[in-house]
Order: sequence, then C-alpha cells, then structure tokens
Amino acid sequence: MRRKIIIGILSICAIISAAVGTWYWYNAKQNSISMESTSMDADTVKLKKVALPETKVVPTTDKVEANDGPDPIMVDAKGAVNLYKKQYPTAQIKGITFAEQDGRKSYEVAGVSSEAGHSVMIDATTGQVLSAEVDTAPENLKESTAIDLGNVINPDEAKQVAITILGSSARLIRWELETKEYVARYHMVLDVNGDIMYVVIDANSSQVIEVTKEG
Repeated sequence: MRRKIIIGILSICAIISAAVGTWYWYNAKQNSISMESTSMDADTVKLKKVALPETKVVPTTDKVEANDGPDPIMVDAKGAVNLYKKQYPTAQIKGITFAEQDGRKSYEVAGVSSEAGHSVMIDATTGQVLSAEVDTAPENLKESTAIDLGNVINPDEAKQVAITILGSSARLIRWELETKEYVARYHMVLDVNGDIMYVVIDANSSQVIEVTKEG
C-alpha cells in the first residue's frame, strides 16, 4: 500500500515537472519572438524614403513624317508646271516663283505662247489654280530661254546651297527660277535671324553667283 502511494507521488511530480518545463519553454519562445519583433520594428524606423530620379518619356521619331510647317507642300515645282501646261499646252515656261506670304504657300508659273504671255497662280498645299492671266508678252520674256526643269537642280537643292552659305538658321521666304543671258538662275530670298538675304545660284552648276543683304 505504501509502495503504491510513493509511486503515485512520483507520477504527480513527473507530471508537474513536465508542465513546468513546457511552460518555461513556451515563455522563452514568446520572449524570443517579442525580441525579434522589437528588433525588426527598430530597423523599420531607421528606413528613409529615397526620391527616385524623374523619368521622362521621349517619343521616338520613327513615325514622324516630314512636314513643311502646319501646311505641308503637296505640289512641287514640276507639279506646278504640269498644272500650267494643262491650261496652256503649247506655252514655253519662262519663269517659276515660289513664295510664302501670310501663311499661304503658292507658285506663279509664267510662260509665252505665240505673242501672248500667261501667268498662273497655284496653291502649293492643295494644287488648286488660284488665278490665270493672259497678256501681251513683254520682249524680255519672249527673248529669254525657256526653262527645262530636267536640266537644272531642283528648288530643294538650291535651298540647301543657300543654307550652306548662310547657316542653318536661314529660313526660306521666296525663290524664283528664271533665265538671264541664257543661264538659268535661282534667286533665293531667306531670313537669317531677322536679316533678309538674297542668294543667286546658277541652276545648272549649283554655283553661287552672288550673295547680298537687304539694306
């Protein structure tokens, strides 16, 4: 009987010891978790926001089309001559002028047929014939050599020659192609930072003949 009592007491002690050990282990684990959490919180407080550099999106130019101002030129010099020829098929071309004024880009094509002189104004952005005039051809126009666009540099090439001479800031205002003493010439008018410059170019050789400044 006494032996059973001793065994019972030992069993109870073992259970209590196990319970105490479990309780101690649990508290130690909780303290460890609490310390880690506190450490993490302390580290979080030390974090600072770093401003990122501004990122700008630069559009690519792959899809950008060439555009000569808000109203692009849809008719070139040859196109203007063809429109003139539809009006006066037998006329000889004696002069071609391109000008930009008040936002309008236009051509004037002048020619001679028999004793008559013809002048046609054409909108460079639409190809519309704005006006057509017939008059007695002046002697100097009748005697001048006809212009063949196939034998001269085109207006864009003449423009590049003028800009090469005057600098990249030069802006074309007007050009005229005519013949003088059997030589086809471009008379280019350009604005260079407010100064009006005149450049005369041999339309056959692209050589610069003369450069003058207004005023």
